[in-house]
Amino acid sequence: MDTAVWQLPLKNPPQLVQAGRAVHGRKQAVEEYQLPELWCLHLYRYEGQVTFDGREFAIAPGWAGITPPNARIVYRFRGESPHTFAHFRLPAGGDPVAIPVMQDVGDAFDPLTRALEEAAGWLPSQPRRASVRLWDVLWQLAGQPMTERVPHQRQHPALSRAVREIELHLAQPLAIPAIARRADISHNHLTRLFRSQFGVTIEGYIRQRRVEYALHLLAHTTLAVKTIAGEVGLPDLHFFNKTIRAAVGLSPRDYRDRRGSA
Repeated sequence: MDTAVWQLPLKNPPQLVQAGRAVHGRKQAVEEYQLPELWCLHLYRYEGQVTFDGREFAIAPGWAGITPPNARIVYRFRGESPHTFAHFRLPAGGDPVAIPVMQDVGDAFDPLTRALEEAAGWLPSQPRRASVRLWDVLWQLAGQPMTERVPHQRQHPALSRAVREIELHLAQPLAIPAIARRADISHNHLTRLFRSQFGVTIEGYIRQRRVEYALHLLAHTTLAVKTIAGEVGLPDLHFFNKTIRAAVGLSPRDYRDRRGSA
């Protein structure tokens, strides 16, 4: 395996922008990405290759990989390719810490995945806590402990489970009764918790998070609009365009163009 490393400034916590699960390679064997200003961490559950800056790296189940901002990244898949991901910014400052571009994390893979998925679940309501959890994951990938404590904010356990279920499955059809069952709470009680915490219904929260995720992908990746629609669970392109226009007053392409020229 290539032993190339990145030098990441980890004195201060990163800013987690988006995190969750994704599955690529369903329709295309090759996909190209670019994330202006954002680093990306992937925890892979598939075999494939990734190329950036003219260098190719192998991907294997149980590996972790980090890609830098602004790079043209080309993935080559061998069928459905699931992974857990985080897009984040790194503040400058402090001595840089070396983290391998790609590494086999062995028995740490499942705990790291759980930690990153916890961060995805916390992000909508507890962004600082989510960012600190990502910070801990990055320090672990660097092979060094992070001693700062994770800030804690009380939230009903069932609400936390429901939010995590939604955040990790935005690309899939989401049924409210099924979410409530997995959260071990009644539909009505869960609805009250969402209204109390977020000021919206469960359906409204899912719609809001799908729109926010779509806007993130439009602004920070080069994915095709049709691909983004599928990634956020709104595969009907007409409905996706209508939803984005209702949210921001612009079509997806116009929103991307405006963000690109800002």
